Amino acid sequence: MWNGLESWRRGGVAVVLTLVLALILGLATPAAAKEASLVMDADTGRVLSAANADNRNHPASLTKMMTLYLVFEALESGRWGLTSPITASARAARQPASRMGLAPGQTITVEQAILALVTKSANDVATAVAEAMDRQERDFALRMTAKARALGMTRTTFRNASG
Repeated sequence: MWNGLESWRRGGVAVVLTLVLALILGLATPAAAKEASLVMDADTGRVLSAANADNRNHPASLTKMMTLYLVFEALESGRWGLTSPITASARAARQPASRMGLAPGQTITVEQAILALVTKSANDVATAVAEAMDRQERDFALRMTAKARALGMTRTTFRNASG
């Protein structure tokens, strides 16, 4: 009986090690990229790895990077300060998850908005920022697209501040 248990134990360890190894090797392949990836040597510009790099994808929360970029430009220009108020509209408060749970009329500072965008990827905050900067989120999205063009992103179009 002891030999039987020992065999099962050794066999179980072998199966677990095989599964772990398969998992590690599976994750290490370029095919593991769910949507797209590109790894480039910043010094030489040489592409080291690419998977679906030219496919068009919905940027989702990456959109908030451009929202933040425009917030930082407003800070740099003096248009906004870290304590400048941003008030949530009813439309901003209705945004789907991920969100901070802003109520209509609730005011936060630019600094709080930055932190919410960076840590929570908060859609309600992104919309409130857009409306504070351009009144209409649609106009803010046009500003985002224009900035993308100025940065050389010729195939990028934004429709809203949150993705």
